[in-house]
Amino acid sequence: MAARKLGKSELKDIVWGSTLLGAGGGGALENGLSLVEEIREPVLMVDPSDLHDDSYAVSIAGIGSPKALVEKGFNIEAVHAYDAIKNMTAMGGSNVTHLIPVELGGFNSLVPFYVADQRNIPVLDADGCGRAVPELSTHLHSVYKLPFGPVVVSNKSGDIVTGSFVDSTDPRKIEMIARSAAIGFGSIAGLATFLVRIEDVKRCLVERSITHAETVGREIRLARESGADPIKAVLKVTGGKELVRGDLSKIEVITRDGFDFGKTTIEGMGDFKGKKCVIEIKNENILASLNGEPTVVVPDLIVMMTTDGLPLTNADTEEGMEVSVIAIPAPESWKRNPDGFACWNHILERIGYKGEYIDAF
Repeated sequence: MAARKLGKSELKDIVWGSTLLGAGGGGALENGLSLVEEIREPVLMVDPSDLHDDSYAVSIAGIGSPKALVEKGFNIEAVHAYDAIKNMTAMGGSNVTHLIPVELGGFNSLVPFYVADQRNIPVLDADGCGRAVPELSTHLHSVYKLPFGPVVVSNKSGDIVTGSFVDSTDPRKIEMIARSAAIGFGSIAGLATFLVRIEDVKRCLVERSITHAETVGREIRLARESGADPIKAVLKVTGGKELVRGDLSKIEVITRDGFDFGKTTIEGMGDFKGKKCVIEIKNENILASLNGEPTVVVPDLIVMMTTDGLPLTNADTEEGMEVSVIAIPAPESWKRNPDGFACWNHILERIGYKGEYIDAF
């Protein structure tokens, strides 16, 4: 497949689609659109199938609290993190040839494009999850036991924290270093990690996820422009199903240890009257229950958008909004490995769910 140069219009569609596919996390729409405005030239995006298996990509992202991201903004932190990891990996004989989003999200999908514009390096049409995730242990790198290290965390001033590990497949150690550094940097920082061969991208991660996000964003935009129902457009392009449409009646959120925890309650209206949806969150939407019955669980996506088509993260929601809750199947990479569900157990048990994976589709 031919490489593409993406300008601002394509990048904006990616932001819109990725905000929805972030499943409540991955950064707010406004933060992604802000990064688009800072990108000066079209950015080259390359399909994994066009690359030799022994090429290397590195993941670039923001890490920390979604609320801190909205409040403080973000840009140059990621460039500092990329510069540091490029130098570190070059010393070890690995030449970084491409950037890859650590996850999908309105913000984190765009961070590599911002760095690509600043440093003239292509972005890979793939990502590490096909959604957003709250922890490195709930990442496809962890599911497939790919090496994580090295890890670089940076703030806006260019202060750098680096980590190199004897066992670079243990996400708990890497999460501890990265999350602690982000908290020390004010709950938001640049992250560079997951040096990965293209062979492993093809085998373990999610190929062409950026193009998919662009398609979702474009369909939302076209529906809004034409007066069509953007929710139906999303269902068609994602294979998802609508769980409830109604009033966002209650939000309960606390920020602890660099994460946003809580519950969101939606009371059904119209055709959904009598249905009550409660979503459990840890940055991202983890579990959706309808009338007290668990209905959709990670790694499948639980996403929210306003009824007029604005995709929402959990940092954007406000009580009184009229919203739709949609379930979208997770990419196949999550389903073909038993750890694709098992890696979430410690989070699910914390919110009181000890059941099996729910096949909602």
